[in-house]
Amino acid sequence: MNVKHLLKGHAYQNIPLTYEEAYELGTYVVQGCRGDSLAQVQSIAVLCALHTRATYQWSGPVSGVSHEHRIPVNAAEQIAGICAAIFDHDIASSEFGFLRPNVPYAMDNCGMGGDLTVTANVSTLAALIAAAGGIPMCKHGSPANADKGRHGSSDFVSLLGVDTFASKQAVEQSVEQNHFGYTEALDLRYKRIHLQTHEFAQLPHMNDIIGPVTNPLSKNVLTRRVLGVNHLVSPRIVAEAYVILNEKGVTCLEHGLFVRGFADANRYVGMDEVSICAGGTQVAELRDGVVREFFLTAEDFGLSPVPHQAISPPDGMSKGEFSLGILKREVQGPAVDMVLANAALLFYLADPSAGLKECFGRAKEVYDSGLALAKSEAVRESLPQS
Repeated sequence: MNVKHLLKGHAYQNIPLTYEEAYELGTYVVQGCRGDSLAQVQSIAVLCALHTRATYQWSGPVSGVSHEHRIPVNAAEQIAGICAAIFDHDIASSEFGFLRPNVPYAMDNCGMGGDLTVTANVSTLAALIAAAGGIPMCKHGSPANADKGRHGSSDFVSLLGVDTFASKQAVEQSVEQNHFGYTEALDLRYKRIHLQTHEFAQLPHMNDIIGPVTNPLSKNVLTRRVLGVNHLVSPRIVAEAYVILNEKGVTCLEHGLFVRGFADANRYVGMDEVSICAGGTQVAELRDGVVREFFLTAEDFGLSPVPHQAISPPDGMSKGEFSLGILKREVQGPAVDMVLANAALLFYLADPSAGLKECFGRAKEVYDSGLALAKSEAVRESLPQS
């Protein structure tokens, strides 16, 4: 592994890796996670150095500048290559391998984290609403990393009394019976790469992207999904990474929505979910191999834009408490509307013929009925903490 080349020829110049280089790096990452201390240190250094806005926004070779090797058009190859190696050499060779629940399809809607504004555990709440509406969900997530005072998906799921380290069979059965399952990114029975960020380095790096993409759900089941994108990378780049992964047979994503919301009208303060604030939401939609881009606004869901303070936990309330209050219908207002807007995308993926306002209405009907809370209780009974 020529780590110096990856740093000097790519990371330090903000030039993304080719698919082949990225795949080799991903294999080296797994080697480090299995005990090679030098590979562990070096791969962390490279993954941190590559995790920059400039690298992700690279738009092709500079005219008149020659390079000794092919340069990718953008960072999609870099993301796809590393993720493919994790699928092939980490998950596929793990104790559990891939989950294969007996359902026609199951969705995920996890995000990359790294928000510049604090919101509820939106994706988990939206997933519970979708599951209560009959949509199979197999959510992937992790505890909070860089911001220890916050609640990541796993922290909130644990708060609900659900075992985030349940057996593979139990998760598969819960997806089949309850339309909801949860896999913990730190569960070494599925994959080991998350040891890097959460236990060894404790730093943000490319795993913010690798993690959500590498859900251990079988590629033949995870055919539709939402993926929340953080402020460093364009949703289109992640959608194009899936195009590459699909072409190489690593994934089989037929319909995906890649979203990055904004809290402010200047579209700088980002969040890895649909926003109902003034900045709206940047979306890349992958459908049948074609990527199209558009913006969503609060009005697309029948709402009026709200200030970002309205969707954040009030002073003195933790993110977990705030999220639990939403689930129990003790919190009302814009924060709930934001969760419902995110759930609406899942209803849309389940029925693309429906409009977003109609899908928002379906999500609201499920939420108002209390079925989402009942769903969380049913999941807790299926996957109880010991």
